[in-house]
Amino acid sequence: MDDETNIPMILRKKIPKKFEEIKNGDYTFDDYYYPVHLYLRENDVRVEENSSEISQFLKGKNVLVTGGTGFLGKLLVEKLIRSCKDIGKVYIIIRQKKGKDFQVRTKEFLDNWVFYKLAEIYPDFRKKIVALSGDFAEEDLGLSEESRQIIYDNVNIIYHAAATIRFDEKIKTAVDINIKGTREIIRIAKRCKNFDVFTYISTAYSNCHMKRIGEQLYQPVMDPDLLIQVTDKTPEPILARITPGLLGPLPNTYAFTKQIAEHVVGQEALGIPACVYRPSIVIASVKEPIRSWIDNIYGPVGLIQGAVIGLLHIMIGNPEGRADLVPVDYVINSCIASSYKTAQDRSLSDIPVFNYTTSDTNALLWKHLVLCTYQGWKVGSEKLLWKYFFRFTNNKYIFRTLHFLLEIIPAHIIDFTAVRAGKKAMLVKIHEKIGKFVDVLSYFTLGEWDFDRTNTVNLWNSLNETDKKNFAFDMDSLDWVHYFDTYLITLREFLLLEYLDNHEAGAAVIRRNATLHYATVVILNVLSVYFLLNTIFFFVPVGIISITIYYLYDHYMSVDRYIRSKGRK
Repeated sequence: MDDETNIPMILRKKIPKKFEEIKNGDYTFDDYYYPVHLYLRENDVRVEENSSEISQFLKGKNVLVTGGTGFLGKLLVEKLIRSCKDIGKVYIIIRQKKGKDFQVRTKEFLDNWVFYKLAEIYPDFRKKIVALSGDFAEEDLGLSEESRQIIYDNVNIIYHAAATIRFDEKIKTAVDINIKGTREIIRIAKRCKNFDVFTYISTAYSNCHMKRIGEQLYQPVMDPDLLIQVTDKTPEPILARITPGLLGPLPNTYAFTKQIAEHVVGQEALGIPACVYRPSIVIASVKEPIRSWIDNIYGPVGLIQGAVIGLLHIMIGNPEGRADLVPVDYVINSCIASSYKTAQDRSLSDIPVFNYTTSDTNALLWKHLVLCTYQGWKVGSEKLLWKYFFRFTNNKYIFRTLHFLLEIIPAHIIDFTAVRAGKKAMLVKIHEKIGKFVDVLSYFTLGEWDFDRTNTVNLWNSLNETDKKNFAFDMDSLDWVHYFDTYLITLREFLLLEYLDNHEAGAAVIRRNATLHYATVVILNVLSVYFLLNTIFFFVPVGIISITIYYLYDHYMSVDRYIRSKGRK
């Protein structure tokens, strides 16, 4: 490609001279606030196949990845092919979506940035991927008889990642996709002629109604057959009303159906090698296939992005609680290793479970996540609304007060100003959506769980040195500060589609917003001191001064001390 200005800079073969100098570390803090050179440094993702036991296992194997167009699915397809150039075919099931037919969505899938590095290593990688038309929400997965026969005759390995991940999904849709779809794909696996292993990708929070979660299958909170009967025969309006009662101790339809689907795997998958793989909250990659890569703003990613651009300033959550976040490339690597281990053991009566969560010895707390947003605002962007300042609190009264003062009131003022200027009011509606998002996420930011990781740790220890390098997933050795050094710059390039070429414009916005922020804080505090001495309404200035002190102190406790504890400046 001759003109590379329309692709992220990290993917370009030739970058502008000034960024080539930056890449080599030739710049100072005064030039750029953010460690851009760490983002641009070389990132070799080639796999050493010769001494890799996992790569040898994949040779000649045909793999079916359900949910292949999703966040996890795309990276799984990419890593499987990059790990073994002699792998057979990788089949994916693609449905029609948002008016785009099967062919259009297949082309969009293959053109995704996630395959950019793979195309450099294996230019003919597209020949390895076979797309089948189907839909997990339909009867028989929407697969034609021809497609089913292709799977029966050829597929050796199945990774089942297809699911609806919306927490507020309608119960009928969640049951159809997450439970009935799982049952059907297992039955297909049992009819495959030369089958090696079935891997069900669940979630570490499938049993989040329990505080101690072992690497085992638990009894379902509701009988799956009874649940299917209820959702098949009950009208939608009635289902909507009884859903809270059906969920019982579980917080949403996603966790509810995943918990029951695990039981379905335990019952239906007996007789074939199978395992259940449970990752916790999945975030951007460490390095594969692109450093800090992500393609969505779900969960904590949306939280971080909102804080970075100055839209969010306070979040309900336990600052001292564990943020159980795991990088997506580590998730994919450990998932492939789990599948390999299960295939090697080849038990037909036992279904192992692998919990993939953060390490007890290298835990990331929610207050440390502020580090990411602190680093992120330095990236700069023309879309920044205000200077970053963001905190967690587990006090609902403090949260509601600061949410009202720092987010709702400014949103109304800005919208009022926009309407007077003839523009569209947006911020109030955005904050209404954010409010719903906060309600959903707060279950996880306020709660804490104890996950058993014995099988996963033993799996890591069983790998040879080559596979530990090729399929890295050791959470004990992950440097979180180093990880967040490049996190937000990737979000800027891949989600905001602001490439580094306009970095100086983004830096100018940082300086402008910082000036406005500090000027506003100084003015408010000076006026507060004045009125504190001259008015009986002392609680107003005291409140403003207290908020300022709160944010300054919390920043020191959550960011500065954490960075120093890791030996960084």
